[in-house]
Amino acid sequence: QAHGQGLCRILGFAPLAREGQAMAKDVRKPEFWNKFMQRPEVQAAMRSKLKYESFAEQAQRTKLDKLERKQRRYEIMHELMQCATNVKHLISPMFRYKITQQYLWKVLCEARKEGLLFCDKLREPQVYHRLMAIKAEITAGPYGVAGWQAEEEVEEDLMDKMVVEADCIPGGIDGEAPDRKQVLDRREIQGVLDFGQQIKTEGNEAFANENWEGALTRYCQGDEMLKNFRAEPHLEKENKELKTMHRACLNNKANAALKMDQWQNALRASEDALRIKQDDEKALFRKAQALESLGRTDEALEVLDEVAQIAEDMDEEIREAIMEDVQERREEIKDIERKAAQDYRKLFKAMGDKEVFGGGRFLADGTSPPPALTGAEERRLKQMKDKQEYFEAKQKYEMQQRIKEGKPAIEPAKDPDMPTPNKPAAPGYRRMERTRTITKAQAEQLLDELLETYSADGFQKKVHADAKAVMFEMQPFIRRLKKTAFTVQEPLLSKWGFDPSEEGLQEMMVCLSDHTLRNTELRKKADETTKMLYGGEDGMYGMES
Repeated sequence: QAHGQGLCRILGFAPLAREGQAMAKDVRKPEFWNKFMQRPEVQAAMRSKLKYESFAEQAQRTKLDKLERKQRRYEIMHELMQCATNVKHLISPMFRYKITQQYLWKVLCEARKEGLLFCDKLREPQVYHRLMAIKAEITAGPYGVAGWQAEEEVEEDLMDKMVVEADCIPGGIDGEAPDRKQVLDRREIQGVLDFGQQIKTEGNEAFANENWEGALTRYCQGDEMLKNFRAEPHLEKENKELKTMHRACLNNKANAALKMDQWQNALRASEDALRIKQDDEKALFRKAQALESLGRTDEALEVLDEVAQIAEDMDEEIREAIMEDVQERREEIKDIERKAAQDYRKLFKAMGDKEVFGGGRFLADGTSPPPALTGAEERRLKQMKDKQEYFEAKQKYEMQQRIKEGKPAIEPAKDPDMPTPNKPAAPGYRRMERTRTITKAQAEQLLDELLETYSADGFQKKVHADAKAVMFEMQPFIRRLKKTAFTVQEPLLSKWGFDPSEEGLQEMMVCLSDHTLRNTELRKKADETTKMLYGGEDGMYGMES
């Protein structure tokens, strides 16, 4: 009886009191349990328990399905990275949608079953047209896909990778990915190879006719084209042909540059060829020639030693030809060094005969006395010493006064300010002694030049970049702006006879302020100059306070 009542409580209801005696008699008989399970309250309790179990199973199944879809996405992405760029460009905008992922998984399974590459399967007409149709359905908005098919489900790292590969910019936007190239399929890469071979042939013909400039132009065109492309990874033969052709084009480019005395261009081309193949004897030999012509003879001899080491593993006939060329270059380099030493000896002998290092001239080793100063030089030296003594005494006096007033001995550094024509005196900075003045016409001309310099697109871009870098905070921006602005202010300082330093800039602004404070038109022009100095409306102008 206790067992039967406990079972009733587990199922969520209490047994009737009058049934207690009957339960004690019938609880061990099958007829009791058959009759018990037919009761409405027992059937309702069992249904609720089954319903709860079905919800739990459904949640577990949903979780497993989500994990399976994630695994499929990574498998699809791995296969897509082996495809051409035009395929990635087609799939990239719609990869996040479930309808696209489901169809790509179906295509991948069919490709594996048929023993095909995923990229080849995607190029089949019916598959490619279906992808185009899915893209059209997605872009159709509410009249296209709907329901679960329109749901987005993708990891951000996958989408970032897909977007970068689909919008492939060879080398990266700012050169941050030098190895990134546009991936082409078999048909497209064959067109590149054919065109590259045509350019190489035309360059070789121009080189044979001693048309060095024409040959260099064709080789440069071939280099610019071939370095931006590669074939799909499974096209090993085409990728090998592309690298071989690019390397040959670079070697020919270096040779043509040597003929035109473009040593730096030849050195860069040979180093690019060596990045493709490190033991390319032709590229190493061209590099040695370029280094020799640039006067870097020690480096040239080291490169020639590398060529000699590589030649040891070649056939005897080829090795002898290479070693003859290497030995010839070594002898020429030694002759150059020997002739240079003789020329230097003759030069120093002639200078000694003419007493270039005598006559009271000061030598670096200290064996001769310093030259005698003229009267003007002595007065200038005395003036500089007196000025230095005055400033030292003044600084000492100011420190004593600050200590008496209970202030720090050294005045703490103030935040930097930017001198402008209408506000030339920067707080915390000492005014220098005036060395020159300018007329009103000169002030107007100088303001025009400053306005033109500050309004240049290159300068404005740098100012806006400085403002963004410091989150548009004024004092850090001023510290950056002083460095940025001085690069364009320095030529004007030298042109107008001011010292190319911070003190010279301060003096120039003081000279301008002599006129801007008295002339309304010049003051307005000075304000416009200050506005462009701070980056205009899109920069930090108006935020000084």
